[in-house]
Amino acid sequence: MMYKKFLYLAAAGLALFSAACNNKKTPDTKTRNIVFESYTYDVIGEYLSSDTLDVPGGKYARFIGQGVLPQDIGDTEILHLRDTLMRMANIKMEGFDKPIPVMPDSMELTSLPSAETEACGESFSNLTTTLMTPRVVVWENKQESYACGAAHGNQSAAFINFCMLDGRILEYTDLFKENYVDRLTKLVRNKLKESNYQLLLPIREIKLPDEFAITSKGILFSYDPYEIAPYSEGIVSVEIETGELIDILSPDGYFILTGVKPQK
Repeated sequence: MMYKKFLYLAAAGLALFSAACNNKKTPDTKTRNIVFESYTYDVIGEYLSSDTLDVPGGKYARFIGQGVLPQDIGDTEILHLRDTLMRMANIKMEGFDKPIPVMPDSMELTSLPSAETEACGESFSNLTTTLMTPRVVVWENKQESYACGAAHGNQSAAFINFCMLDGRILEYTDLFKENYVDRLTKLVRNKLKESNYQLLLPIREIKLPDEFAITSKGILFSYDPYEIAPYSEGIVSVEIETGELIDILSPDGYFILTGVKPQK
């Protein structure tokens, strides 16, 4: 089963008041209506090789997913955003109403009914928004998978922080002052120590993660299993509140997180 529909959510009508995510741009005072489109899929993939596990459903894997994509944000160009989100969620569109997962090279998509086909492997994907403000929309993709015969499954989390004011996907350098890395890394390491995670690396060797998400309180920093901790710890994340970051946030970064222009 696969379908997609449009959602005209409460996010429509977000007023975007003054200042831009990039201070090189003229402040934006336009109001934009955000239109989302939802999708779901539940399909069966079949391994191309005949060398599969001789167990019930050993030649099949079930792929289940759901999510929301931006369909329109006023006059903001969203093609790059949509493409990035689809890559993050590992999906592609076949026609207007057929979102499907991108199959591994070792598999091909079938037309077998998912509810009636025994499949030993499974994959679950959920692409959702975790924060919407007049300045930023944050997407998170949670992925869980199990390969047939494996000792356990695996999971991952990835994020996109999209600046509503100038249509860019935000990076660390868009939020922080120059030479922020050492100070921010120290803050993250201290939070990891306070959280008492069992780590695979000495704390002094842990670097900033690739994945971060702006939250209503500050910024969440996320590590997948095995990046810095064993599988048993799951996804390792620490959140640092805006007040703890204030000394290294750039003026733009402070505004993006709080909606308040810092005093000069």
